[in-house]
Amino acid sequence: MIPISEILTASHINLMLTSGTQEEGIDEVLSKLNGDPRVLDWAALKQAVHERNAPAISCGACGICIAHARTTAVQSLVMAVGRSAEGLTSSNIVEPVRLLFVAGIPAAFHFEYLRVVGAIARLCNDPAVFNRLLTVQDPEKFVEFLSSAETRLS
Repeated sequence: MIPISEILTASHINLMLTSGTQEEGIDEVLSKLNGDPRVLDWAALKQAVHERNAPAISCGACGICIAHARTTAVQSLVMAVGRSAEGLTSSNIVEPVRLLFVAGIPAAFHFEYLRVVGAIARLCNDPAVFNRLLTVQDPEKFVEFLSSAETRLS
């Protein structure tokens, strides 16, 4: 089992997204993965993420989106996160999307893919965790908090 702390780095976190829509936000967050050595083919990763419709889901008064793709464009799991103070508009929920996760998962990592996406969804469903993710001010602290919350899930 690969912990989120080994997948997500502070350099892949944008705590001040400037995008207005979910689609624009996905591109803004994806850009953090461009140049990561685990990404074998940047264009193919971007295409794979966009081909898979990533609906936003409601988490109280806000929404989250977990855009992801299983693809041969990555050699190991990669993740980036973006947060929007204003919230991104989404075509499938009324609430503003405040947290946007993007993950690239190697095709062979079927169980890790399900575990990571499931863990993020469960963590964001906890109001205390979700609110902390919305307020933490430092990317390193964001990773630390998310990792410690993931450990408590086990």
